[in-house]
Amino acid sequence: MKNLIKIVLIALTIVSCKSTDSSNSTTYFGGQIINPKGKYIILMKGDKELDTIPLDSKNTFLTKLDFITEEGLYSFKHGLEYQYVYFEPNDSILIRLNTWDFDESLVYSGVGAEKNNFLINLYLQNEKDERSFSPYYNLKSDEFESKINSIQKLNMHLYNQLKNSGTKITEKFDKLAKVAVNYPLNRRKEIYPQIHKNRFQLENYPNLSDTYYDFRKDINLNNEDLLDFAPYNNYVTSYLYSLAYHEKTKNKKFTENLLNIIIDNIKIESFKNNLLHQAIYNDFRETQSSCAVNKTALKIFNEHCTNKKYVDQINNLAKDCESIKQKNPIDNFELLTLNNTKTNIRSIIKNNNSVIYFWSPEMLSPEMLIKRIKKLEKQYPTLLFVGINMHPNESGSRVNQYLQNQYLLTKESSANRFITSLEPRTILVNKKGIIHNSFTYLSSPHLENQLTKLEKN
Repeated sequence: MKNLIKIVLIALTIVSCKSTDSSNSTTYFGGQIINPKGKYIILMKGDKELDTIPLDSKNTFLTKLDFITEEGLYSFKHGLEYQYVYFEPNDSILIRLNTWDFDESLVYSGVGAEKNNFLINLYLQNEKDERSFSPYYNLKSDEFESKINSIQKLNMHLYNQLKNSGTKITEKFDKLAKVAVNYPLNRRKEIYPQIHKNRFQLENYPNLSDTYYDFRKDINLNNEDLLDFAPYNNYVTSYLYSLAYHEKTKNKKFTENLLNIIIDNIKIESFKNNLLHQAIYNDFRETQSSCAVNKTALKIFNEHCTNKKYVDQINNLAKDCESIKQKNPIDNFELLTLNNTKTNIRSIIKNNNSVIYFWSPEMLSPEMLIKRIKKLEKQYPTLLFVGINMHPNESGSRVNQYLQNQYLLTKESSANRFITSLEPRTILVNKKGIIHNSFTYLSSPHLENQLTKLEKN
């Protein structure tokens, strides 16, 4: 707390100085991180890193942001988590958070804090609503709309509190605030018909009022100012998925339909590329079968996505699928033990039904990996879980302390030919060394059913 008070005093000095010199347009950003996960904060605009700000010995930081010449939405990242921060020139914003409870503990202070506290409070309220919302999709459509309207009134109360607080609200921030209030609820309205239909196994979608989709009249699917704001991005994605479900034909699979709808509706190239990549990537990850690639969807994606990184990743993913086949013997690829001695996969898994998971500290949090594997090992004690670190570094050493059967991938290993996409691929192999599933994920909703079948193999 003393450290935070010190920062606040510095910020107050800064504000005082600025008040005597209207020509000073410097923006300041500082704060304190409790239980830090690293030695720095990264300030970002979209996916672009603008500044890396080091923490001092007391886990505090303060920096000038001379590059902020106009207001807008930014984000800061620490460890694997991030949150938004809205800056206007001359703001002096301080944050205080505890990484053990990142979002819930986050508090803003200083010049510009009111707007940011509004955004984080609304975010937390929407997160809380989201966790408890599932039963409401069972309601009839008029009851569902009534529930949405009651939550919208609560959100508008937060908005009106900000408006009436005396805080200066610019037109640009006002538009962002209204998106934060309305778009999470609009998204739920978009996904309600499909969820309701699936839950009750209905042949048709539920009947909706004539005004149910009136909110769509005010939606701009190509608003560049909002592309980096999750409520906007999530809504647009849900809207496009809703169109794809409703326009699905017998002759087209869902993902093919979705890709064409994205192409027809999204004009901002970077946004379109992101959505095309997300659609085909999700199609691959959500399949219940082993390594199923929709070749027609892949063709549409390749013809319309102009982001080379995305194109290479998806095509490498498709190539990885073809590299090893289900019901074939596992290739006897080379590995290194933690003692730096060479071994091979067949000797490691011999006579065991095995779960071989490739991972990387760059792609998967060590803490999350440890938690997931510990749970699965307890749930499936007869299976052998084997971890292969594709890109060893210092942050991955924690995994070696808590999980058994950890190995490193050599540059010469033949396994490199089927992980060209760098996906954290999981392969299931039976005790005879035959591939039971050639490509799944530790996070797959179908994994536990697959492991139960592997146990019986």
